[in-house]
Amino acid sequence: MLEPICGKPLLIRTVERFLACKEIEEIIVTAREIDKQQYTALTRVFPIVKIVLGGRQRVESLLNAINASSGDILITHDGARPLVKASLINELIACVRDTGAAMTAVNPTATVKLTDSHSMLITDTLPRVTTWIAQTPQGFRREIIKRAAERAVRERYFVPTDDSEIVAMMTSHPVTVVPGDHSNIKVTYRSDAAIANELFEACS
Repeated sequence: MLEPICGKPLLIRTVERFLACKEIEEIIVTAREIDKQQYTALTRVFPIVKIVLGGRQRVESLLNAINASSGDILITHDGARPLVKASLINELIACVRDTGAAMTAVNPTATVKLTDSHSMLITDTLPRVTTWIAQTPQGFRREIIKRAAERAVRERYFVPTDDSEIVAMMTSHPVTVVPGDHSNIKVTYRSDAAIANELFEACS
């Protein structure tokens, strides 16, 4: 989260994208205990940003953030996606107002195959038009995501890495897809940081 992207820490680049969205009233960042002080220092200039301690599991961090928030519509986002556009955040919020739960996602650019887990033989080819690669931001009405996160923590449902899956599994509430943006990459590897730097430079 501290990887420099065009001269600023990745975390700050991501926070700035949400600050540019007029719909956003507060930003909650979860942090490990060893990072909390540094994140607090970095974001001190942004009054609406609050740093809270994360949990041992992703869903525990999610619940901590929910409990620290006050809004009726909550947006969850990977801090490592610094290229999200304010227009996409606004589209997502509008969809959540209508449906209660929504996520951004993009169609794959390559053909996706399913295989048998043992033999590795192809069992199916998924049509690109109805196949989606999950992204963030994702958005939910407060009561939906809070109920889902509380149940997941209570039942120790720690497998999902995706908040929309937690909602679907823990509440059965349908989740709507908002078409995302292929430039909204997640900076996971050093090569991703290089791409993010290039994209920022191209937009500046």
